[in-house]
Amino acid sequence: MLDHVDVTVLKNGATVVSSRMPDAESVSVGIWVGAGGRHETPRLAGVSHFLEHMLFKGTPTRSALAISQAIEGRGGYLNAYTQEESTCYYARLPHEYLEQAFDVLADMYLHAVIGEEDFNRERDVILEEIKMYQDLPQHVVQEKLQEVMFKDHPLGAPLSGDEAALRRMTRETLLRYMARAYTPPASIFVFAGRLDHAACVACVERAVGARRAAKVLPVKRVDGTVAQERLVCVRKEIAQVHAVVGFRIFGRHDDRRYALRVLNGLLGENMSSRLFQSVRERHGLCYSIQSSFQLFEETGLFTVSGGFDTQRARAALKLTAKEIRRVLASNVGAAELKRTKEYLLGAFRLGLEGAGSQMTYLGECMQNYGRFIHPEETIAAIQAVTAADVRHVAEDVFEPSRMTLSLVVPSAHPVSDEEWIACLDLG
Repeated sequence: MLDHVDVTVLKNGATVVSSRMPDAESVSVGIWVGAGGRHETPRLAGVSHFLEHMLFKGTPTRSALAISQAIEGRGGYLNAYTQEESTCYYARLPHEYLEQAFDVLADMYLHAVIGEEDFNRERDVILEEIKMYQDLPQHVVQEKLQEVMFKDHPLGAPLSGDEAALRRMTRETLLRYMARAYTPPASIFVFAGRLDHAACVACVERAVGARRAAKVLPVKRVDGTVAQERLVCVRKEIAQVHAVVGFRIFGRHDDRRYALRVLNGLLGENMSSRLFQSVRERHGLCYSIQSSFQLFEETGLFTVSGGFDTQRARAALKLTAKEIRRVLASNVGAAELKRTKEYLLGAFRLGLEGAGSQMTYLGECMQNYGRFIHPEETIAAIQAVTAADVRHVAEDVFEPSRMTLSLVVPSAHPVSDEEWIACLDLG
Protein backbone atom coordinates (compact mmCIF):
# COMPACT_ATOMS: atom_id res chain seq x y z
CA MET A 1 0.00 0.00 0.00
CA LEU A 2 1.73 3.12 -1.31
CA ASP A 3 5.07 1.31 -1.25
CA HIS A 4 6.30 2.81 -4.53
CA VAL A 5 6.08 6.56 -3.91
CA ASP A 6 8.60 9.01 -5.35
CA VAL A 7 8.88 12.77 -4.87
CA THR A 8 10.85 15.20 -7.05
CA VAL A 9 11.06 18.97 -6.62
CA LEU A 10 11.99 20.92 -9.75
CA LYS A 11 14.42 23.83 -9.65
CA ASN A 12 11.57 26.33 -9.75
CA GLY A 13 9.82 24.77 -6.75
CA ALA A 14 7.17 22.71 -8.52
CA THR A 15 6.65 19.32 -6.85
CA VAL A 16 6.08 16.02 -8.64
CA VAL A 17 4.87 13.05 -6.60
CA SER A 18 3.79 9.65 -7.88
CA SER A 19 2.58 6.29 -6.61
CA ARG A 20 3.40 3.37 -8.90
CA MET A 21 0.68 0.71 -8.88
CA PRO A 22 1.96 -2.01 -11.25
CA ASP A 23 -1.34 -3.91 -11.46
CA ALA A 24 -3.64 -0.91 -11.86
CA GLU A 25 -5.65 -0.52 -15.04
CA SER A 26 -6.02 3.21 -14.57
CA VAL A 27 -4.00 6.29 -13.80
CA SER A 28 -5.13 9.36 -11.89
CA VAL A 29 -3.49 12.72 -12.45
CA GLY A 30 -4.01 15.80 -10.32
CA ILE A 31 -2.74 19.35 -10.18
CA TRP A 32 -2.98 20.86 -6.70
CA VAL A 33 -2.61 24.61 -6.32
CA GLY A 34 -2.15 26.31 -2.95
CA ALA A 35 -4.93 28.81 -3.59
CA GLY A 36 -8.31 28.61 -1.91
CA GLY A 37 -10.88 30.49 0.10
CA ARG A 38 -8.56 31.55 2.91
CA HIS A 39 -6.23 33.30 0.46
CA GLU A 40 -8.97 35.74 -0.57
CA THR A 41 -9.74 39.25 0.64
CA PRO A 42 -13.38 40.36 1.02
CA ARG A 43 -13.22 42.03 -2.40
CA LEU A 44 -11.97 38.78 -3.92
CA ALA A 45 -14.42 36.49 -2.10
CA GLY A 46 -15.10 33.53 -4.38
CA VAL A 47 -12.29 34.20 -6.86
CA SER A 48 -10.59 30.80 -6.37
CA HIS A 49 -13.84 28.95 -7.07
CA PHE A 50 -14.65 31.25 -10.01
CA LEU A 51 -11.21 30.60 -11.51
CA GLU A 52 -11.68 26.85 -11.07
CA HIS A 53 -14.82 27.09 -13.22
CA MET A 54 -13.09 29.18 -15.88
CA LEU A 55 -10.20 26.77 -16.44
CA PHE A 56 -12.66 24.39 -18.11
CA LYS A 57 -13.76 26.99 -20.68
CA GLY A 58 -10.97 26.44 -23.16
CA THR A 59 -7.39 27.16 -24.20
CA PRO A 60 -5.90 28.46 -27.46
CA THR A 61 -5.80 24.88 -28.78
CA ARG A 62 -8.85 23.29 -27.10
CA SER A 63 -12.44 24.40 -26.74
CA ALA A 64 -14.41 23.53 -23.62
CA LEU A 65 -15.94 20.62 -25.54
CA ALA A 66 -12.52 19.45 -26.75
CA ILE A 67 -11.24 19.42 -23.16
CA SER A 68 -14.10 17.17 -22.09
CA GLN A 69 -13.84 14.93 -25.14
CA ALA A 70 -10.09 14.47 -24.73
CA ILE A 71 -10.73 12.76 -21.39
CA GLU A 72 -14.24 11.34 -21.67
CA GLY A 73 -13.60 10.10 -25.21
CA ARG A 74 -11.12 7.64 -23.71
CA GLY A 75 -13.48 6.50 -20.97
CA GLY A 76 -12.07 8.89 -18.41
CA TYR A 77 -13.33 11.40 -15.90
CA LEU A 78 -12.37 15.06 -15.40
CA ASN A 79 -13.30 17.38 -12.54
CA ALA A 80 -12.06 19.91 -9.99
CA TYR A 81 -12.88 21.30 -6.57
CA THR A 82 -11.99 24.31 -4.44
CA GLN A 83 -11.28 24.12 -0.72
CA GLU A 84 -10.25 26.63 1.92
CA GLU A 85 -6.52 26.13 1.33
CA SER A 86 -6.20 24.61 -2.14
CA THR A 87 -7.76 23.93 -5.52
CA CYS A 88 -7.43 20.56 -7.25
CA TYR A 89 -7.90 19.66 -10.93
CA TYR A 90 -7.87 15.95 -11.67
CA ALA A 91 -8.51 13.31 -14.30
CA ARG A 92 -8.67 9.53 -14.37
CA LEU A 93 -8.12 7.42 -17.50
CA PRO A 94 -6.90 3.97 -18.58
CA HIS A 95 -3.18 3.87 -17.79
CA GLU A 96 -1.99 4.07 -21.41
CA TYR A 97 -3.38 7.62 -21.64
CA LEU A 98 -1.34 9.12 -18.80
CA GLU A 99 0.47 11.65 -21.00
CA GLN A 100 -2.78 12.71 -22.67
CA ALA A 101 -4.42 13.22 -19.29
CA PHE A 102 -1.56 15.36 -18.04
CA ASP A 103 -1.41 17.30 -21.30
CA VAL A 104 -5.06 18.32 -20.96
CA LEU A 105 -4.71 19.35 -17.30
CA ALA A 106 -1.46 21.21 -17.95
CA ASP A 107 -3.04 23.03 -20.90
CA MET A 108 -5.88 24.19 -18.65
CA TYR A 109 -3.47 25.17 -15.86
CA LEU A 110 -1.08 27.08 -18.12
CA HIS A 111 -3.13 28.39 -21.02
CA ALA A 112 -6.71 28.97 -19.91
CA VAL A 113 -8.43 31.57 -22.07
CA ILE A 114 -10.78 33.63 -19.95
CA GLY A 115 -12.95 35.31 -22.55
CA GLU A 116 -15.31 38.16 -21.66
CA GLU A 117 -18.40 36.34 -22.89
CA ASP A 118 -17.51 33.11 -21.07
CA PHE A 119 -16.66 35.10 -17.94
CA ASN A 120 -20.04 36.84 -17.81
CA ARG A 121 -21.94 33.63 -18.55
CA GLU A 122 -20.09 31.64 -15.90
CA ARG A 123 -20.65 34.34 -13.30
CA ASP A 124 -24.38 33.86 -13.83
CA VAL A 125 -23.91 30.10 -13.47
CA ILE A 126 -22.12 30.56 -10.12
CA LEU A 127 -24.79 32.96 -8.88
CA GLU A 128 -27.36 30.25 -9.60
CA GLU A 129 -25.14 27.73 -7.81
CA ILE A 130 -25.16 30.00 -4.74
CA LYS A 131 -28.97 30.23 -4.89
CA MET A 132 -29.19 26.44 -5.13
CA TYR A 133 -27.10 26.01 -1.98
CA GLN A 134 -29.16 28.63 -0.15
CA ASP A 135 -32.20 26.43 -0.73
CA LEU A 136 -30.49 23.53 1.08
CA PRO A 137 -30.80 23.99 4.86
CA GLN A 138 -28.12 21.36 5.54
CA HIS A 139 -25.70 23.53 3.54
CA VAL A 140 -26.83 26.84 5.04
CA VAL A 141 -26.42 25.60 8.61
CA GLN A 142 -22.80 24.54 7.97
CA GLU A 143 -21.96 27.72 6.09
CA LYS A 144 -23.39 29.92 8.83
CA LEU A 145 -21.50 27.99 11.49
CA GLN A 146 -18.17 28.65 9.83
CA GLU A 147 -19.12 32.29 9.22
CA VAL A 148 -19.65 33.01 12.92
CA MET A 149 -16.87 30.73 14.18
CA PHE A 150 -14.33 32.65 12.10
CA LYS A 151 -15.99 36.05 12.11
CA ASP A 152 -14.55 38.55 9.60
CA HIS A 153 -11.87 36.02 8.59
CA PRO A 154 -11.48 34.35 5.16
CA LEU A 155 -12.09 30.91 6.72
CA GLY A 156 -15.58 32.13 7.58
CA ALA A 157 -16.46 33.20 4.04
CA PRO A 158 -18.37 30.92 1.61
CA LEU A 159 -16.08 29.29 -0.95
CA SER A 160 -18.48 30.20 -3.75
CA GLY A 161 -18.30 33.87 -2.78
CA ASP A 162 -21.10 36.35 -2.40
CA GLU A 163 -23.18 38.12 -5.01
CA ALA A 164 -21.73 41.60 -4.42
CA ALA A 165 -18.11 40.47 -4.73
CA LEU A 166 -18.83 38.34 -7.80
CA ARG A 167 -20.61 41.18 -9.57
CA ARG A 168 -17.63 43.48 -8.91
CA MET A 169 -15.15 41.05 -10.43
CA THR A 170 -13.81 41.41 -13.94
CA ARG A 171 -11.92 38.95 -16.10
CA GLU A 172 -8.81 40.99 -15.32
CA THR A 173 -9.40 40.24 -11.62
CA LEU A 174 -9.21 36.51 -12.36
CA LEU A 175 -6.16 36.87 -14.61
CA ARG A 176 -4.25 38.85 -11.98
CA TYR A 177 -5.17 36.37 -9.26
CA MET A 178 -4.15 33.44 -11.44
CA ALA A 179 -0.77 35.02 -12.19
CA ARG A 180 -0.12 35.45 -8.46
CA ALA A 181 -1.52 32.11 -7.30
CA TYR A 182 -0.77 29.53 -9.99
CA THR A 183 3.00 29.50 -9.60
CA PRO A 184 5.47 26.57 -9.52
CA PRO A 185 6.18 26.67 -5.75
CA ALA A 186 2.43 26.63 -5.06
CA SER A 187 1.79 23.71 -7.43
CA ILE A 188 1.94 19.96 -6.84
CA PHE A 189 1.64 17.53 -9.75
CA VAL A 190 0.36 14.17 -8.55
CA PHE A 191 0.21 10.83 -10.38
CA ALA A 192 -1.04 7.42 -9.24
CA GLY A 193 -1.52 4.18 -11.15
CA ARG A 194 0.49 2.13 -13.62
CA LEU A 195 3.27 4.60 -14.42
CA ASP A 196 6.95 5.46 -14.38
CA HIS A 197 8.04 8.29 -12.09
CA ALA A 198 10.79 9.52 -14.41
CA ALA A 199 8.25 9.83 -17.23
CA CYS A 200 5.94 11.82 -14.95
CA VAL A 201 8.79 14.17 -14.01
CA ALA A 202 9.64 14.61 -17.68
CA CYS A 203 6.03 15.57 -18.46
CA VAL A 204 5.99 18.19 -15.73
CA GLU A 205 9.45 19.49 -16.62
CA ARG A 206 8.39 20.03 -20.23
CA ALA A 207 5.22 21.82 -19.16
CA VAL A 208 6.38 24.08 -16.33
CA GLY A 209 10.14 23.68 -15.96
CA ALA A 210 10.86 26.99 -17.66
CA ARG A 211 8.45 28.97 -15.48
CA ARG A 212 10.01 31.16 -12.83
CA ALA A 213 9.71 30.55 -9.13
CA ALA A 214 7.53 33.04 -7.26
CA LYS A 215 6.19 33.68 -3.78
CA VAL A 216 3.20 31.72 -2.57
CA LEU A 217 0.06 33.58 -1.53
CA PRO A 218 0.07 34.93 2.04
CA VAL A 219 -2.63 33.90 4.50
CA LYS A 220 -4.25 35.65 7.44
CA ARG A 221 -3.76 33.42 10.46
CA VAL A 222 -6.43 32.66 13.04
CA ASP A 223 -5.45 33.87 16.50
CA GLY A 224 -7.12 35.20 19.63
CA THR A 225 -8.26 38.34 17.81
CA VAL A 226 -10.60 36.38 15.49
CA ALA A 227 -14.05 36.59 17.07
CA GLN A 228 -16.39 33.64 17.54
CA GLU A 229 -20.10 34.01 18.18
CA ARG A 230 -22.16 31.78 20.45
CA LEU A 231 -25.21 31.18 18.28
CA VAL A 232 -26.55 31.84 14.79
CA CYS A 233 -30.15 31.06 13.85
CA VAL A 234 -31.66 31.33 10.37
CA ARG A 235 -35.39 31.01 9.79
CA LYS A 236 -36.67 29.44 6.56
CA GLU A 237 -39.80 27.78 5.21
CA ILE A 238 -38.70 24.23 6.07
CA ALA A 239 -40.11 21.27 8.00
CA GLN A 240 -37.13 20.28 10.17
CA VAL A 241 -34.69 21.89 12.55
CA HIS A 242 -31.15 21.59 11.19
CA ALA A 243 -28.46 22.00 13.84
CA VAL A 244 -24.66 21.97 13.96
CA VAL A 245 -22.73 22.25 17.21
CA GLY A 246 -19.20 23.42 16.42
CA PHE A 247 -16.00 23.76 18.42
CA ARG A 248 -12.93 25.66 17.27
CA ILE A 249 -9.92 23.39 17.80
CA PHE A 250 -6.22 22.98 17.02
CA GLY A 251 -4.61 22.75 13.58
CA ARG A 252 -3.41 19.86 11.47
CA HIS A 253 0.15 19.71 12.83
CA ASP A 254 -0.92 19.03 16.41
CA ASP A 255 0.02 15.56 17.69
CA ARG A 256 -3.47 15.26 19.19
CA ARG A 257 -4.92 14.79 15.71
CA TYR A 258 -4.67 10.99 16.01
CA ALA A 259 -6.57 10.90 19.29
CA LEU A 260 -9.06 13.25 17.62
CA ARG A 261 -9.66 10.65 14.91
CA VAL A 262 -10.46 8.07 17.55
CA LEU A 263 -12.73 10.49 19.42
CA ASN A 264 -14.62 11.24 16.22
CA GLY A 265 -14.97 7.55 15.35
CA LEU A 266 -16.21 6.80 18.83
CA LEU A 267 -18.68 9.67 19.01
CA GLY A 268 -20.33 10.02 15.63
CA GLU A 269 -18.57 8.86 12.46
CA ASN A 270 -20.66 5.76 11.71
CA MET A 271 -23.77 3.77 12.62
CA SER A 272 -21.98 2.05 15.52
CA SER A 273 -21.08 5.38 17.12
CA ARG A 274 -22.45 6.59 20.44
CA LEU A 275 -24.47 9.47 18.97
CA PHE A 276 -26.10 7.37 16.25
CA GLN A 277 -26.95 4.57 18.66
CA SER A 278 -28.33 6.92 21.30
CA VAL A 279 -30.06 9.73 19.42
CA ARG A 280 -31.40 7.70 16.50
CA GLU A 281 -31.51 4.02 17.41
CA ARG A 282 -32.57 4.15 21.07
CA HIS A 283 -34.59 7.37 21.11
CA GLY A 284 -35.67 7.80 17.46
CA LEU A 285 -35.06 11.56 17.51
CA CYS A 286 -33.55 11.91 14.03
CA TYR A 287 -32.81 10.27 10.72
CA SER A 288 -29.18 11.36 10.55
CA ILE A 289 -26.67 12.53 13.14
CA GLN A 290 -22.91 12.55 12.81
CA SER A 291 -19.71 14.13 14.01
CA SER A 292 -16.79 15.24 11.86
CA PHE A 293 -13.73 17.44 11.96
CA GLN A 294 -11.74 19.63 9.61
CA LEU A 295 -8.16 20.69 10.26
CA PHE A 296 -6.53 23.74 8.71
CA GLU A 297 -2.95 24.95 9.04
CA GLU A 298 -3.25 26.49 12.51
CA THR A 299 -6.86 25.91 13.54
CA GLY A 300 -9.75 23.56 12.97
CA LEU A 301 -13.38 22.62 13.55
CA PHE A 302 -15.09 19.72 15.29
CA THR A 303 -18.80 19.47 14.58
CA VAL A 304 -21.86 17.43 15.49
CA SER A 305 -24.74 17.84 13.04
CA GLY A 306 -28.22 16.49 12.45
CA GLY A 307 -31.76 17.18 11.29
CA PHE A 308 -34.56 16.93 13.85
CA ASP A 309 -38.33 17.11 14.19
CA THR A 310 -39.32 20.59 15.35
CA GLN A 311 -40.94 19.32 18.55
CA ARG A 312 -38.03 17.05 19.46
CA ALA A 313 -35.01 19.09 18.42
CA ARG A 314 -34.25 20.34 21.92
CA ALA A 315 -34.44 16.80 23.28
CA ALA A 316 -31.98 15.68 20.59
CA LEU A 317 -29.54 18.47 21.47
CA LYS A 318 -29.80 17.65 25.17
CA LEU A 319 -29.03 14.01 24.37
CA THR A 320 -26.07 15.12 22.24
CA ALA A 321 -24.74 17.13 25.17
CA LYS A 322 -25.24 14.10 27.43
CA GLU A 323 -23.11 11.94 25.13
CA ILE A 324 -20.39 14.59 25.10
CA ARG A 325 -20.48 14.73 28.91
CA ARG A 326 -20.16 10.94 28.97
CA VAL A 327 -16.97 11.11 26.90
CA LEU A 328 -15.62 13.73 29.28
CA ALA A 329 -16.59 11.88 32.45
CA SER A 330 -14.74 8.59 32.01
CA ASN A 331 -12.25 6.75 29.83
CA VAL A 332 -13.61 4.67 26.97
CA GLY A 333 -13.56 0.95 27.73
CA ALA A 334 -10.97 -1.35 26.19
CA ALA A 335 -13.42 -3.21 23.93
CA GLU A 336 -15.00 -0.03 22.52
CA LEU A 337 -11.58 1.56 22.00
CA LYS A 338 -10.36 -1.54 20.13
CA ARG A 339 -13.49 -1.65 17.99
CA THR A 340 -13.21 2.05 17.11
CA LYS A 341 -9.56 1.74 16.14
CA GLU A 342 -10.24 -1.31 13.98
CA TYR A 343 -12.97 0.62 12.17
CA LEU A 344 -10.67 3.61 11.57
CA LEU A 345 -7.75 1.50 10.38
CA GLY A 346 -9.90 -0.64 8.12
CA ALA A 347 -11.60 2.37 6.55
CA PHE A 348 -8.23 4.07 6.10
CA ARG A 349 -6.75 1.07 4.31
CA LEU A 350 -9.80 0.50 2.12
CA GLY A 351 -9.77 4.17 1.21
CA LEU A 352 -6.31 3.85 -0.34
CA GLU A 353 -7.00 0.96 -2.72
CA GLY A 354 -7.68 2.85 -5.94
CA ALA A 355 -5.54 5.13 -8.08
CA GLY A 356 -7.90 8.04 -7.51
CA SER A 357 -7.80 7.73 -3.74
CA GLN A 358 -4.00 7.39 -3.72
CA MET A 359 -3.68 10.49 -5.89
CA THR A 360 -5.89 12.42 -3.46
CA TYR A 361 -3.98 11.13 -0.44
CA LEU A 362 -0.62 12.11 -1.92
CA GLY A 363 -1.90 15.54 -2.92
CA GLU A 364 -3.24 16.19 0.56
CA CYS A 365 0.00 14.98 2.19
CA MET A 366 2.17 17.25 0.08
CA GLN A 367 -0.20 20.22 0.20
CA ASN A 368 -0.86 20.05 3.94
CA TYR A 369 2.37 18.64 5.37
CA GLY A 370 4.99 19.15 2.67
CA ARG A 371 5.97 15.48 2.73
CA PHE A 372 4.70 11.99 1.96
CA ILE A 373 3.30 10.36 5.10
CA HIS A 374 3.50 6.60 4.71
CA PRO A 375 0.21 4.95 5.72
CA GLU A 376 2.08 2.78 8.22
CA GLU A 377 3.04 5.96 10.10
CA THR A 378 -0.62 6.91 10.45
CA ILE A 379 -1.63 3.35 11.35
CA ALA A 380 1.00 3.16 14.09
CA ALA A 381 -0.06 6.55 15.49
CA ILE A 382 -3.73 5.52 15.67
CA GLN A 383 -2.85 2.18 17.24
CA ALA A 384 -0.84 4.01 19.91
CA VAL A 385 -3.80 6.14 21.06
CA THR A 386 -4.88 5.27 24.60
CA ALA A 387 -8.17 5.70 26.40
CA ALA A 388 -6.58 8.51 28.40
CA ASP A 389 -5.52 10.22 25.15
CA VAL A 390 -9.12 10.17 23.92
CA ARG A 391 -10.42 11.66 27.15
CA HIS A 392 -7.73 14.35 27.20
CA VAL A 393 -8.40 15.43 23.62
CA ALA A 394 -12.13 15.48 24.39
CA GLU A 395 -11.39 17.87 27.25
CA ASP A 396 -9.47 20.08 24.83
CA VAL A 397 -12.11 19.92 22.09
CA PHE A 398 -15.31 20.32 24.08
CA GLU A 399 -14.42 23.62 25.70
CA PRO A 400 -17.69 25.58 26.18
CA SER A 401 -16.00 28.94 25.50
CA ARG A 402 -15.12 27.73 21.98
CA MET A 403 -18.56 26.33 21.18
CA THR A 404 -20.99 27.71 18.58
CA LEU A 405 -24.49 26.48 17.79
CA SER A 406 -25.77 27.01 14.24
CA LEU A 407 -29.46 26.48 13.47
CA VAL A 408 -31.80 26.63 10.51
CA VAL A 409 -35.35 26.43 11.84
CA PRO A 410 -38.89 26.76 10.47
CA SER A 411 -39.97 30.39 10.21
CA ALA A 412 -42.60 30.20 12.93
CA HIS A 413 -40.61 28.04 15.36
CA PRO A 414 -41.14 29.63 18.82
CA VAL A 415 -37.96 28.60 20.67
CA SER A 416 -35.74 31.48 21.79
CA ASP A 417 -31.96 31.72 21.43
CA GLU A 418 -31.49 31.28 25.18
CA GLU A 419 -33.57 28.09 25.18
CA TRP A 420 -31.45 26.61 22.39
CA ILE A 421 -28.19 27.37 24.16
CA ALA A 422 -29.54 25.92 27.40
CA CYS A 423 -29.85 22.53 25.66
CA LEU A 424 -26.08 22.26 25.39
CA ASP A 425 -24.96 22.08 28.99
CA LEU A 426 -21.56 20.37 28.87
CA GLY A 427 -21.13 20.43 32.64
